[in-house]
Amino acid sequence: MVRLWPLAALALLAVFCGWQGYQRGAADCAAAHRAEQLARIEAGRMLEDARRQIAHERDQLSRKLEEQAYAEPVAVERCLGPDRVRRLNAIR
Repeated sequence: MVRLWPLAALALLAVFCGWQGYQRGAADCAAAHRAEQLARIEAGRMLEDARRQIAHERDQLSRKLEEQAYAEPVAVERCLGPDRVRRLNAIR
């Protein structure tokens, strides 16, 4: 009768190695997927930070332009200047 235990041991070893390979492959795949997700999250954070910075700069520029618009009186060449109006008002 042929001894089957070496063949059974070899088959058991092959199944064990196959299972270990499958588990390692699944773990590597999950790790790669997590790394890809983290890279996307980081890219999203960078874009959000850039968007916030641009929005902040836009708000500052808008505020500066508004302050300049209200700080300087409107000067039209056909109209009297602010000093001329004050002198005319002082004459009354």
